[in-house]
Amino acid sequence: MAALKALFDKKQLALTRARLRAWWDGEELDEAGVLAQLEAEAANDAEAPIEGADDALFDYDLPPRLAALGVMWGEGRIRPGDASADILGLGQIAVPADGVLAVLGAGLIAPVEAIAARHPGRIDVFEWREETLDALKHAVSTGALQERVQVARIDLESHVFQPNHYAGLISVDDFAYCGHGPRLAQQIMKCLRPGAAASVESYMGFKCGELATAFASSFAEPQIRPHGDVLQYLTDSGLALEGDEDVSEAFLAMARGSFLQLGEKLAEAAKLDVATARELAWEAEAWKMRLRLLAQRRLERRRLLLRKPNDAPSDVVEEVASPIPAAADAPESEKSKS
Repeated sequence: MAALKALFDKKQLALTRARLRAWWDGEELDEAGVLAQLEAEAANDAEAPIEGADDALFDYDLPPRLAALGVMWGEGRIRPGDASADILGLGQIAVPADGVLAVLGAGLIAPVEAIAARHPGRIDVFEWREETLDALKHAVSTGALQERVQVARIDLESHVFQPNHYAGLISVDDFAYCGHGPRLAQQIMKCLRPGAAASVESYMGFKCGELATAFASSFAEPQIRPHGDVLQYLTDSGLALEGDEDVSEAFLAMARGSFLQLGEKLAEAAKLDVATARELAWEAEAWKMRLRLLAQRRLERRRLLLRKPNDAPSDVVEEVASPIPAAADAPESEKSKS
């Protein structure tokens, strides 16, 4: 029954795409031709070898919003970046080859792949964006990373990490969306092994009216805080600050490079479905304001290097830790609020 439903859904999806394409091109839909082509493809699939014959039933189509972000920033990304930028934090914290690495806030698969290419050990990926979770898990499960990369859903406000477990941690943008920064800082401190380091990258700045527009397309309500406040959260938790780098200009350069190419991509908008094109326009408008605030220095992006002292007490955490499971889903109570 599930297979029949999947095939039916595939037929409806093909018809919907054909209707959108015909509408966009101003042509009449040849529904009979579309169905005939789909039946021919199904017949060919039926004659294929058994190995992988049902892969089409599990095709994953990105939601329009994620597809639009992929057009803007590159496949598998929800923000500006590239593989070389993705591993800068990893280079700072120097995780042993056999150490377990925690990655928070990756969003989609591209940053995870870049980090995994440099770190040969196990990687636990924690994601709070419900909209990106399925896409991220699908990409990991169908690629070469599934043996050593695991993905779990968390709630930034309530998740309890396994204490003294990680040989390193990378956090990107989590402090920009977490409502209770001091608690998140404490969890980072507790989950690291003594002597291990964390790279924390995030937006920072003072609140202003334009933030609502700049983050209108974000996956959660922004919680932008001044640089000094974020530093205090982290150092008050017991972490020692070893590096504080302003990466606003580098981030702006990557974003501007993508925006310069956006005109060409929009010129090819006929290849996008209507929903994705609409999301692309919405994202572009919000990101223009965000980049303007960065250029005006009313918003900044910083990368902090912090280390748990070797003599930090290995106290038992009062809360019950939630180690990442082999099958990767957190309980219902930890679903993202976004």
